[in-house]
Amino acid sequence: MSRSGFLDKSLLAVAKVAAQSLFSERYAQKKGLLQSLDVRVRLLSFLCIIFLISVLHSPRTLWIVYGLSLVIAAASRVPLWFFQKRVWLFVPLFSAAVVVPALLNIITPGDPLWTLVRLDRSYSWGPYTIPAEIAITRQGFWGAVTFVSRVAASVSYAVLFTLTTRWSEAFSALRALFVPRILVMTLSMTERYVFVFLRLIQDMYRARKSRTIMPLSAGVDRHWTASRIGITFKKSVEMSRDIYNAMLSRGFHGEYRSLNRSRVRAFDYVWLAAVLCFGGIVILFERGAFR
Repeated sequence: MSRSGFLDKSLLAVAKVAAQSLFSERYAQKKGLLQSLDVRVRLLSFLCIIFLISVLHSPRTLWIVYGLSLVIAAASRVPLWFFQKRVWLFVPLFSAAVVVPALLNIITPGDPLWTLVRLDRSYSWGPYTIPAEIAITRQGFWGAVTFVSRVAASVSYAVLFTLTTRWSEAFSALRALFVPRILVMTLSMTERYVFVFLRLIQDMYRARKSRTIMPLSAGVDRHWTASRIGITFKKSVEMSRDIYNAMLSRGFHGEYRSLNRSRVRAFDYVWLAAVLCFGGIVILFERGAFR
């Protein structure tokens, strides 16, 4: 029963991922600040902001940029709790593996703040040294704060862009910014058909469960799972061949034409100029030009 419960939970998790991806496009259909911008201007402005985040070094200025994302999210009619949950679900998982070791004087030497472990003596293995007192250093602490702030600010704008933009529009914007055609096409086909294979996996599991009367052994479960992986791979190869032949029969010549016809307006230029001005002001603020 525990194995069956695990498989049921896995199936529900797959369905939840698909439902959340489809549900997220509801925010892209709302009338808000970002939704009113041309998708190319939206993507270019967010790339500028993420580049700005990469050159900032003060946690204070990074949190100012992060605070701007909350204002933009509210103006774009994205619920702040839903938005922050998407951001902070990723940040701890990604940054913990990097931040936690960097806090210690083993990795980042400096002034100790909190002593965690006291050893009898220090140990050395070639170029590596473990000091007698393992502590969290001031330099490691502020480096960790800066890293987490940079990751949070970058992820917030990436999540905000995906929530307020349809994937088809995002791929069109990438092509307009001269991203290689084959890369855009691969991403587009992956996004379109990942849900098809998710549904295929669900159907195979439901078919097996509807024909199962009593619990099976772990070996039988592993054999069935391995065989379904092989069948899914075979179906993906066959489907890719059929799709490509169908595209050729409809006049495909290496690049598909998007149905999205957008036009850059005066408000888009104003938005882009405001983003560039904001970036310049933040850089000057970090360097102390306003003191």
